[in-house]
Amino acid sequence: MVSALTLLATVPVFVASAKLYGQCGGIGYRGPTDCPGGAVCAQYSRFTRQCISKLLSTVHSIVATPTKAVTVSSTSAAVTVSTPTSSSAKYLIAFGDSYSQTGFDIASTKPSAANPLGNPALPGWTASGGLNWVGFLASQFNATTLLTYNFAYGGATTNASLVVPWKPEVLSLIDQVAQFSGSIASHPAYAPWTASDSLFAVWIGVNDVGNSWWLDTYDELLGKIMDSYFGQLQILYNAGARNFALLTVPPIQKTPTMLEQTAESQAGEAVSIGKYNAAIAARLAAFKMANAGITATVVDTTTPFDTALANPTAYGSPNATCYNSNGVSCLWFNDYHPGVAINKLVAGAVAEAWKGSFFK
Repeated sequence: MVSALTLLATVPVFVASAKLYGQCGGIGYRGPTDCPGGAVCAQYSRFTRQCISKLLSTVHSIVATPTKAVTVSSTSAAVTVSTPTSSSAKYLIAFGDSYSQTGFDIASTKPSAANPLGNPALPGWTASGGLNWVGFLASQFNATTLLTYNFAYGGATTNASLVVPWKPEVLSLIDQVAQFSGSIASHPAYAPWTASDSLFAVWIGVNDVGNSWWLDTYDELLGKIMDSYFGQLQILYNAGARNFALLTVPPIQKTPTMLEQTAESQAGEAVSIGKYNAAIAARLAAFKMANAGITATVVDTTTPFDTALANPTAYGSPNATCYNSNGVSCLWFNDYHPGVAINKLVAGAVAEAWKGSFFK
């Protein structure tokens, strides 16, 4: 990567440092790579480096058993937390990759009515430039207090032995469920969730598809991925989960980074995404047949993405391909991750699917 601070031979070039929580590196990035005082440039996928506080950077080194408390406040636009309409709190328990990650550390501050993500505080450590879909659900779409335990980890695949993540310490869906099993699966006093008051949301597959769609063995691999995916859902079910929201892989062939590829590559990835999403729907039907008492929805994420991409100016973006780490002046946070507007639309799709029970 060519540094934005590279000095020309005779004429010095001065470039301001990136902003706190702004992008500072990643594939295709050409902006400033230095961070303001007290912050470090942390990498959590091959597409994204982000300026975060030195305290928050400890989250990045935590793999299986977090031990360090992390508290961080956002310098981005103010977040309005809705007033609960009921005194009875509910639970959102989430799993996924960088499209969902908020930097949650199960060993640190626990979610509360005043702080629904627990740690870091809203909007969390996201790849959107502000709130992501998890944060929107926890703070603006919630029908009551929604205590949110978000185990999602940037760069995750479903099973790292099937689709290798960008870095070995990335927590796969299997690892995330293991964290759940070792913490709140037992319904501890700090998280006494029940089958009826908890929604388990899974949004994974971006990296499964993105790292394998071109393989001749993709169809066979997809079957194995689904075996792992629904094997993890079985673990959640056995722990008492009954409500599931499974989000589909979005049209990542329309991300700025993929639009730089050939039309043939974009079409090929789109076909693989379609197969992945069809497999989720088919496997969920079988999963519900095999396990009693399940209420589950497959939440289509293509519509939220296409809604914004078809009319970018309505969502504050000059076009459908620009990206900016502020998360709001473009539809994309970087060339692979959606910004705040698309995340809000995704949250809206989840909320609509569960309207009246968990969301207003």
